[in-house]
Amino acid sequence: MATLRERVTAPAHLDLPTAVGGLAFRPATEADLPAVHDVAVESAAVDDPQTHPSPEDFAHRLSTAGLDPARDTVVGTDADGHVHAYAIVIAVPSRDTAARVLLAGSVRPAYRGQGVGRRLLAWQTGRGRQHLAALDVDLPGAIDLTAPQGSSALALAARFGLEPVRYWVDMQVVFDQAPARDALPTLPDGLVLRPATLDDVERMRIAKNDAFRDHWGSQPMLAPDWHGYLTARKTRLELSRVVVDEHGDVLAFTVVESDPGAFSARGRSFAYLHWVGVVRRARGRGLAPLVLAATLGAVADAGLSAAALDVDSENPSGAVGLYERLGFVAGAVSVTTSTAL
Repeated sequence: MATLRERVTAPAHLDLPTAVGGLAFRPATEADLPAVHDVAVESAAVDDPQTHPSPEDFAHRLSTAGLDPARDTVVGTDADGHVHAYAIVIAVPSRDTAARVLLAGSVRPAYRGQGVGRRLLAWQTGRGRQHLAALDVDLPGAIDLTAPQGSSALALAARFGLEPVRYWVDMQVVFDQAPARDALPTLPDGLVLRPATLDDVERMRIAKNDAFRDHWGSQPMLAPDWHGYLTARKTRLELSRVVVDEHGDVLAFTVVESDPGAFSARGRSFAYLHWVGVVRRARGRGLAPLVLAATLGAVADAGLSAAALDVDSENPSGAVGLYERLGFVAGAVSVTTSTAL
């Protein structure tokens, strides 16, 4: 296979989108984060009502290793400088088995239907191609966009040749509606199950990278990005759980987040299980149900009324069945669309 530089055609120069729908476009700055968050929240209320984006989510995206806000972001502003649309292009910084570029963005509902989204997505795909065409690596390349099933973003993505490749199911367990919790499974000899701490962060990253190596689209997480997620205000390490061996290596883990700002959208207090994983050498020992059950117990004991997560409908480890046995019920679906290059 030829390298991406040899295979991918990309614009040598990429202008910002031209003005349309009463909006002009410029690169985003850190000062735009509150306004971008406001657009995302208003959009989510229409496109995915059970979600409420966190301001931290955008701070994380803009701090992704290698992201240049001056070249990888755009905001659409009205004549008074108010932000009504945004677009972000994220070149995943690690490339183990593939080179991926992730597209994120939204248009305030009142400004839709005027060509704003089309111009933003055209700019994003051009910038994504530039990222891939700069790589002298012999790997598959892809530009991905993920959005709620049935949303206008997916219809627009289809017009740009992005095809559905993965379906992600929102699953939730409401504790007072779920069956009574069973006693925790027996922990294998020599292992310890306990709350996660800051001292575990790096070993959890190593475990995450191994556990997700055979999951679709996953690439190793770099230390700065992982540390940023696990030290964020909404991350609840005291509710997260790790199973460690006699050497202190993490064999199984959960990473729990809880954002009170999102409670009203889901209609209850809840925790979000951002990552659940078992390293490959420890699979088949019952650690997944053990670490999950312990996590759900901690979340319930903390007074939260539910737990939620998103799962790949084709997860190779059979996670969907495990979650169902623990009382999770499937809900809304998001779709990843992609262009393979």
